Amino acid sequence: MRLLIPTRNRSTSLAGVLGFYARFYPQARLIIADGSTEDYKAQNAALCTKTELDIDYRPFDSEMSLFDRLLTVLSDIDDDYIVMAADDDYAILETLEMGRKRLETDPDVVCVAGYLVHIMVKTAATAGVRLDPARTIAQPTFAGRMRGFSQLPFTTTYAVARREHLIRRYEFLKDWHVPGFFDLAVGLMDLSYGKIVGLPKLGFYCTRNYVHSYFRMADEETFLNHADEVLRLIELMTERLVLIDGMDRETAHMTVKRSVNRRISALAGSPPHKQAGFKDVPPYQSKNVQQAKFHFDEMFEPGTDTRGQYLDRMTFIARNLSTTLTSSDNKGEEATYVKL
Repeated sequence: MRLLIPTRNRSTSLAGVLGFYARFYPQARLIIADGSTEDYKAQNAALCTKTELDIDYRPFDSEMSLFDRLLTVLSDIDDDYIVMAADDDYAILETLEMGRKRLETDPDVVCVAGYLVHIMVKTAATAGVRLDPARTIAQPTFAGRMRGFSQLPFTTTYAVARREHLIRRYEFLKDWHVPGFFDLAVGLMDLSYGKIVGLPKLGFYCTRNYVHSYFRMADEETFLNHADEVLRLIELMTERLVLIDGMDRETAHMTVKRSVNRRISALAGSPPHKQAGFKDVPPYQSKNVQQAKFHFDEMFEPGTDTRGQYLDRMTFIARNLSTTLTSSDNKGEEATYVKL
């Protein structure tokens, strides 16, 4: 199992991530797909040679898209199991190793994920945390999996998956990606090929800060400004549903529309957790979500077992974030990426 880390113009953040793996997971095997400009590339190459970690450092032209970088790497290596990581996120490898073992024994599963803890530094004085629980989506039909996933979509990219599946995923994303719909589209694409297993264990700490750029909505009207692409997503998933389940096109189209409409409702101000009765029924009232919530709450409560288990790692990440905020990371980048 190897971690694939794309990076661009974030040398300070990358140094912190490499330091995290060197301290807590010195056995980690990494691939760095570097799309930085030349000044940052030199810094990144030096970082990779100084560490004792097993790193395959691969520089790319800074004009090359993220998905072309990832596809080039994935097509060139022969590892069976890959964890998609990032230069500002921190994988919990014991959880992902459990996922790898599950993939070895169950060919119907396309990826395995633990829950995510998002740490968001919003200003110099404010920060927040958010839980993103991973759920098992294992209905026997694609239509069933689509309905189950769209009730409460979650991030499926921060998971362990087979290399050949990641190639399919990023070929899809090279052709289609729209901010605000990324997690839904990737999850549906994944589920068109099989089942997702969610573990009630921490999979990643994902960090965001006000210095770095991210692929996200430029405004709250993204679904209107990108209406043509949203409609194309409906058509793409309708075609997959007809092909895989043998469903008639009209029924398939309505099934996909319901899933996409839920996401539009969320973007328009009515996400699942704000709807009446959300906390009384599944998916909120499911084993995975409740266990993840229990551990998430304990993680920020002094004296608890979960906090004791992860305190060293959280302290390390907090220091990295503090260093990044005063660094030259992200110089010359747009405030928001609208294409990747």
